[in-house]
Amino acid sequence: MKYTALISILVLSLGMPMAASASKSQQQLVDKSLIVNLDEKVDDKFLHEYANIWWQWAESMSREYSPVVDTVGEFCDVNQQGDVWFLASGYGNSLISRHCVIPADKHIFFPVINMAFWPNLKAETKSTCQSVKQGAALNNDELLTINVTIDGKSVDKPERFRLKSEKCFDLLGMVDRKYNPPILYPAASDGYWIMMRPLSKGHHKITFSAQYFREGIAYGKMAQDISYELDVQ
Repeated sequence: MKYTALISILVLSLGMPMAASASKSQQQLVDKSLIVNLDEKVDDKFLHEYANIWWQWAESMSREYSPVVDTVGEFCDVNQQGDVWFLASGYGNSLISRHCVIPADKHIFFPVINMAFWPNLKAETKSTCQSVKQGAALNNDELLTINVTIDGKSVDKPERFRLKSEKCFDLLGMVDRKYNPPILYPAASDGYWIMMRPLSKGHHKITFSAQYFREGIAYGKMAQDISYELDVQ
C-alpha cells in the first residue's frame, strides 16, 4: 500500500547518540515543572490530541506563508490560536534558526521528531486508521539521537515524550472549506513532542534535534537541527 508521508524531524547534534550523552552530573537539566507530563491535559486536551492538531495547523496555510517552510521566523504567528502556541519544525533534512515574538501566558508545543501518514488519494486500496498508524510508527521505532535544550539546559530523557495518534484525523481539517480541500482521512502522527508551560517574559532560546536510523525505508535517516530565539512579551 502506498502512502504520502510527510516527516518533520529535528536533530541537534548528529555526533552524539543517546547512549553517549553526558552524564546527569555533567548536565544542567531543565526544571521538571516546566515540562507538561504525557498524562496531563492542557485546556482540556491530552497531548496526543495536540499532535494531531499541530499537523492540521501545519497544513492549514499555503507554503508561501508556512511557518514550517519559513527559515527565519517571519511567519511564526500564522494561524496561531488558543492557549497553546505551536513552534514549527522543518520539512525533511533541515538546519534552521528562527526568531519569533510570542505572547506571554501561552503554553508552547513542538515536535522534536515525528512522522505523519495519510492516504494516497490515487491508490486503489483504501487506507485504514490502523494502517496509517503503523506507517507513522516505523521510523520512530528507530530513533538514533534526540536532544532538547531550553535556555542552555537539557530536557531530561526527551525520548520518553513519544506521542501517537489515538484517533485518526483529517489532515486538511483546518483548511477553509471555501477552498474545497480534499478529505485526507485517516491520517495519523507518531513522534516525540514537548509541551512547555508558559515562559517568563523576556528572551529565551530553545533548540531541538533528533535523527532516525532505519535502513531501507523512506525518510529512514532523516535529520534536523532547529533553534528558536523567542521574545516573550
